[in-house]
Amino acid sequence: MIYKIKEYKNKLIEKAFKDGMREFNKFFDFNWNLGIPNICVLNSRKEIDIVKNYKSEEWLIGWADGRTIYILDNKNMEKESSHNKLSEEEYAAYIKHELCHIFYYKVSKGYHEPAWLKEGMAIYLSGQLKYKKPIKNFSNFLEFYKKGVAGVYAESGMAVKLLVENFDNKKLLNLIYNIRKIDNKKEFSKLFKKIYGFDLNYKNFNNLLHKK
Repeated sequence: MIYKIKEYKNKLIEKAFKDGMREFNKFFDFNWNLGIPNICVLNSRKEIDIVKNYKSEEWLIGWADGRTIYILDNKNMEKESSHNKLSEEEYAAYIKHELCHIFYYKVSKGYHEPAWLKEGMAIYLSGQLKYKKPIKNFSNFLEFYKKGVAGVYAESGMAVKLLVENFDNKKLLNLIYNIRKIDNKKEFSKLFKKIYGFDLNYKNFNNLLHKK
């Protein structure tokens, strides 16, 4: 098939993108001003399926691929997905979530694992934590190493928040940078302990969560 692309003007998307670029450049210690990411706004489930080249799930409304963010137009959210129309603030946060993935891939050299860390970074830095239920105790985020299925979003953002707020973000960036050198979950746990000085387990994260 052959397609044409035309420019799309949207002040909300433009602001979310500019804010995200400024905030993530600061957090990741970048000065990314050449070859910056693009955003492609899709109008329908059919367009999503064309880009994905398969029949997508109804919950899928956006993703990051290389240097491009694909996102469903919010005005078609209820018609073309299982989501309600998002508020402007939520939609902006979703755009920033996907933009954060691109920054993550840039540091990790394209590595997607562990899924909880990648998604947790995007949830925390995009401001989506405010839309999550409060966590009483961590119990499942570490299970999501290979796959980022729906359950990964419940606890991972808070886990990353605790790492950032209790330690400097240089430790976190060092962790992401060195992911490219490991091959499995066990090696990642060793790397985590080397950088943070404690074992990667629920007990230690719950201690951080309930720290007074």
